Amino acid sequence: MKPIDEQELVRACLKNDRKAQKELYDHFAPIMLGVCCRYANSKEEGEDILIEGFSKVFVHLEDFHFECSLSTWIRKIMVNTAISFFRMHHKHHNQFSLDEAFEEDFTIAQGSPADAMMENDLLKLIQQMPETYRVIFNLFVVEGLSHQEIGTTLGIQECTSRSQLVRAKNWLKERISL
Repeated sequence: MKPIDEQELVRACLKNDRKAQKELYDHFAPIMLGVCCRYANSKEEGEDILIEGFSKVFVHLEDFHFECSLSTWIRKIMVNTAISFFRMHHKHHNQFSLDEAFEEDFTIAQGSPADAMMENDLLKLIQQMPETYRVIFNLFVVEGLSHQEIGTTLGIQECTSRSQLVRAKNWLKERISL
């Protein structure tokens, strides 16, 4: 990725310079697609989250004041968009809530994880995770949120976040050892 002058690029985007907007998108989209796909069921769903996220980026770009890097700010928008997508998807399909998932009984297989796994294989495996596991796993492991922050973000109890993370890790271990 070639270096860009973020301040100059943001100023040009705010002046509705279409070339600058395309440059911003082209520069950050590949990385942010990876972020979105970790929360999605498929690459196509990840692309939908990415598009929705970038529309939010451009709408709220005037709120960016360089208190962090542009990449960090965009990433936060993508994660929040993915969480919103997750909530809407759950509500729309009348699936169980995260707290209800805590009540379900899951069996955990014992096994040793494989020594190495390709990044794409791991992404595909994460995309196959039950949604509740995937979201909490990503928020904790990848984004570095605490269980308290996850609970606040998703509107669940902290203990629910903890138990779902344990189950998510066990779910991954089971499939990696196959």
